[in-house]
This record gives sequence, structure tokens and C-alpha cells, in this order.
Amino acid sequence: MTVSRNISDIFAADELLALARLDVEKNQLDSALEKLKSILGGPEPDPEAVSMAARVYAQLGLFTRSQELFRRFLVAHPGAVNEQFQLAMTHMNNSEPAEAEGFFNAILASTPTHPPALFYCALLLSQQGKTMDAKRSLDILLQSAPADNLYAGRGKELRDAIDAGLQASFEEEQREGGALGQPKTPGDTYQ
Repeated sequence: MTVSRNISDIFAADELLALARLDVEKNQLDSALEKLKSILGGPEPDPEAVSMAARVYAQLGLFTRSQELFRRFLVAHPGAVNEQFQLAMTHMNNSEPAEAEGFFNAILASTPTHPPALFYCALLLSQQGKTMDAKRSLDILLQSAPADNLYAGRGKELRDAIDAGLQASFEEEQREGGALGQPKTPGDTYQ
């Protein structure tokens, strides 16, 4: 007779977290999620496990589950800019621009030169037809980020597209993973 054992009966939480990290690095999200869910089911799970599980859910396109975990993480760590940004991106990828913009603005209130938040805030503003506000965000980005920063390059291209009145084609190129290197799937954003 075979006895079925739960993964948490075999490994301690810190071991599961280390193994989940390896699974994520290998893009074995199903295996990582199994380990992370076991950790999350325990009392007082490691905050890294909560954040990692939120990223895995986002990579799987399960944005509502991801948002719940990012919010849970942010209650305990309200100043965590990376998780705030990733939460904003889940809202953006889930077609919730107002929520995304709110999180981008919160990030920019505490870190006014955060390149990814400046870029995506500008992209949202341009999608809403608020080109002057978008340009202001891009100006801050281009003045504060090093020239070799990924978002500086993308920001310059967005600024040029706005100036040329081509933001619709720029946004389509972004969704298709065009020349700017935008992730082709939502999951690529959260790795």
C-alpha cells in the first residue's frame, strides 16, 4: 500500500521556498506553484513566498489571484516598490487602467524618477489621449534615467511616436513585442 504524503510533510518551508526559486528560474511554474501554495497554507508564510507566488500567478495570467497576493504582501511591506510596480502591471494587463495608474502614481509619489513607473504611466496617459501629461512623464524619465536604461530608450521612442501622432501604432508594436523588446506574453513582465 502506497501512502500519499503532502510535500510539506517532506520539506520544511525554507526548503520549499529554495526549491520554488529553482523551479521559477527553470520556468517550471506548475512545480513552483505547488511548493508556494504549500508554504502559503502554513502559518505566517515567508514574505518572499507571497511575492513569488503573486509573480507566478501573474505569469500564468491569473491576475486577480496575483493582485490578492501582492496586496497581502504590501500590507506587511507598504514601501515595497517592486511589488507595487508589479501590482500595477497586473492591473494594466487585466485591462484596469485606472487602478494601474493609481499604483504608478503612488510609486512616483515616493520615487519620482522610477523609470518603469514613469514609462508605463506615460503609456497609459497616451492611451487615454492625455498627451501633454504623458510627455511630462517622459521628460522626467529622459532627464533622470541613464541613456542606456531600457526605459529611457523606450521612453524616447514613445515620445517620438506621440510627437508624430503615432501612439496607436506604437502601442500596437508594444503589444506584439516589437522593436522595443516588450514582452510578448504578460508573464514575461513578472520574471
